[in-house]
Amino acid sequence: MAMTMGQIIKELRKAHGFTQEELAERLGVTYQAISKWENEWGLPDISQIVPLATVFDVSTDYLFGIDHASETEEALKIISTANSVTEYGNLNTYLDAYDLLMDGLKKYPNNYMITYNCMSLGVSLALPDNGWMYAEARADEITSQTIRQANYIISSAKNVSDVLVARQNLVFLYTANGKYDAAITEAIKFPVRTDLSLYSAMATVNGHMGNYENEAVCLCSDIDYSLQALENNVARLGKAYFNNGNYTDAIEVYERFFAAENAIFKDECPPPYHDFDSGDCYLLLAEAYLAVGEKEKAMDAVESAITYYTDFLNRETDSESCYPISVYSPLVKKREFNQRIPRVIIKKKLLEKLSYEGIGKLKDTPRFAGLLAAVNGISE
Repeated sequence: MAMTMGQIIKELRKAHGFTQEELAERLGVTYQAISKWENEWGLPDISQIVPLATVFDVSTDYLFGIDHASETEEALKIISTANSVTEYGNLNTYLDAYDLLMDGLKKYPNNYMITYNCMSLGVSLALPDNGWMYAEARADEITSQTIRQANYIISSAKNVSDVLVARQNLVFLYTANGKYDAAITEAIKFPVRTDLSLYSAMATVNGHMGNYENEAVCLCSDIDYSLQALENNVARLGKAYFNNGNYTDAIEVYERFFAAENAIFKDECPPPYHDFDSGDCYLLLAEAYLAVGEKEKAMDAVESAITYYTDFLNRETDSESCYPISVYSPLVKKREFNQRIPRVIIKKKLLEKLSYEGIGKLKDTPRFAGLLAAVNGISE
């Protein structure tokens, strides 16, 4: 059965790795409009057809289901199948997905969508810093393939964002493999200013058009991404001070960051950008406090790292694997979304937090024992 336009848009959006909100901002519409199209409650305005085709790099006929381009359809199926086999926390399923994508590239060696998805998954599997997703036994093989794919994206991309993502992946891969000259060659090709972004540019356009609501949406999205970048850099800066023996500076970096977050979000608890896989500023703060002999303050930080998730699990939800989060600040527009992580995975990750070697000196304290018991008591 032929797909409807809504189904085609949804499949293409997923294949390109866009959220509904990200696609909406690229088109200058609301995410509710994208949702309506995908759920077939309405069709895009005729003025949106060419921009949609451009964003997805397909013909307008393909959007209407007229051009049954077998390669595009097959690529979407391959990507969808690969995504469907992954199981969070299970490395082998991600390797299975990677192999499915690589098989797809053998059939369609120059397909941009498959290449981009393969590159994105490959860099996750090839880097030691990625925890359970690091495929050590196949890292060398995957690294060489991912470097080739990133270079293909750079030569073929029709937008700056994909080029920068590919170059960033090259920086990560070259650095991890000690090829520092090659990493620097890629790094110096990045812009210096952080506001040279899609959302900042779209805000400028919408502002001049008088579309102030869309201007605000774009600017809030830009600030949201800036906060993600800030948290990542805070974690890295604190580690740099810590590794150089400047423990007091590391503590001040983390404490000032948390003070800034509290000022932005007031009494609400924003979902951490630096999550329990990519890092945790609270645990890094605890480690720094321990380095200066402040065990109680270190324990305070560990509790903050854990109680966010234990409180999170106690919220009312319609599904045991779906936990609602609502965040609001004038600087970051209201976001309501569900984090679909099974309780058993959250429990496992919290136990991994508590086993972090940097806080080992706390494990003989009553407060730590109580926290560990609370996590072990989480029902699965």
